[in-house]
Amino acid sequence: MEHVLSNLAWIEELLPLGYDAVPKHGGLAYYVDMNLVMILVERKGLYEHKGVSYPFELWNGAIFPVLKIRQNAFFLKYLFLENHPANKDWLYIPAEHEDFEDEVKQFMREVQKGNPLLGIPMKSESLSKSDEKVPRAKKKVTAKKVKADKKTENALFLSIAKKSFDPNKK
Repeated sequence: MEHVLSNLAWIEELLPLGYDAVPKHGGLAYYVDMNLVMILVERKGLYEHKGVSYPFELWNGAIFPVLKIRQNAFFLKYLFLENHPANKDWLYIPAEHEDFEDEVKQFMREVQKGNPLLGIPMKSESLSKSDEKVPRAKKKVTAKKVKADKKTENALFLSIAKKSFDPNKK
């Protein structure tokens, strides 16, 4: 799969020094200080995801990873952002927006400033799944309470009650 950007390559110049680029989702993912801060994709003509059609191309533009709980801060400031349907933690600027270039430049200022709300920490690709799991303390085993048979228990209490309250006994 081709990962060379032709129309969106100019956006790389807006990234701070020391970024890393890795092929991802048919485009390039950009990491700054071990955080995924942007994905650029150029695949035209895809408007549908999981049976739902959207009014913008889904894989042609700039994706900015921001945890869902932090997104409201960006939506208030940048009204042009879209939620990307493929991932709830992605904000998206479709390349077909009329002011795409200006919008990307505005948002890239957040990347350049190192806004702590922007980006998602990089997952270590080198660790196997078994290494990623944190060992948990073993569940404490407690003895199960024995549930007494009520019929037997009631018979025992009745026999005790009869002996202690027998009117013929003196």
